[in-house]
Amino acid sequence: MEFEEIIRKRTAVRKFSDKKLEQEKLDKILEAGRLAPTAKNSQPIKIYVVKSEEGIEKIDKVSRCRYGASTILIICGNKEEAYHKGEYTTYEMDSCIVATHMMLEATNLEVDNIWVESFDEKILDQLLNVNSFFEKIF
Repeated sequence: MEFEEIIRKRTAVRKFSDKKLEQEKLDKILEAGRLAPTAKNSQPIKIYVVKSEEGIEKIDKVSRCRYGASTILIICGNKEEAYHKGEYTTYEMDSCIVATHMMLEATNLEVDNIWVESFDEKILDQLLNVNSFFEKIF
C-alpha cells in the first residue's frame, strides 16, 4: 500500500471481528514501534501485548473501549528514561510516535486498530503489575 493510501485508510474501529491477529502481523506491528524515533533515541517505551483470555478479562475491568479486539497493545512511557530538558520530558511524545507508527503499520497490514486513552490507570497497575515508572499511554 502506498503511504498516502495508508493514512487515508486508517480509521478508529469500534467493532472488531472475532478473527485472531496472526503472530507474523503482530511481529511487524511491534517492529514498526521499535523502529519509531524517540528524542535522543532514548527509547523510553515499553509495550505490553495482551492476548490471553485472562489478560483480556483484566483489560475489560479497566476500560469499556476494547470493542471486541482480541489483541491489546499497552504503550507505556518511562518518565525517568525519556529525554529531559529542565522539567520537560518527552515520554508522552515518544509514546505517541511509537503508537502512531504501529497503527500505520497495522493499517498497512489491513489490521483494524484504535487509539484508546479511556482506562483506569490505578486498576491497570494492580491487575497487570505495570512498573510504576511507566506512564500508561494505551
